[in-house]
Amino acid sequence: MYITNEGHGYYQGTEQAHTRAPFLILVQPEKYEERNEPMRALVRKVALHQLGHFMMGSARAFGHRIPISGAYGSDGLPRSVPREVYDKAVPVPQELIDAWNKGGGWNSSGSEAPAMREWAVKTFLKGGKR
Repeated sequence: MYITNEGHGYYQGTEQAHTRAPFLILVQPEKYEERNEPMRALVRKVALHQLGHFMMGSARAFGHRIPISGAYGSDGLPRSVPREVYDKAVPVPQELIDAWNKGGGWNSSGSEAPAMREWAVKTFLKGGKR
């Protein structure tokens, strides 16, 4: 989910695209047996481009390329990442995890989105400015 209005959307022919802007990525460990660990997050500049029906892009974090698709990096779900990326990401507060669980997003963000965006701006951007 983009956390600022820094970039803007545009069309390349008939395909939608977005300039690079800070993007909130929710993450979980990629090993299935480690997925009971708390959700974490990181913000990276991401450009999304339309690929068929999907908005796709990628981010770089701690030496790894992370494929990004839609809200939060995995169409409304946490993106599975290598352990070294997960360990360096910032823990998401429990109240936001609870809001995310109840948010009602399906392949997108839900009612938790404004609170997630506000937390991400305060946590990841200098001075907390959008």
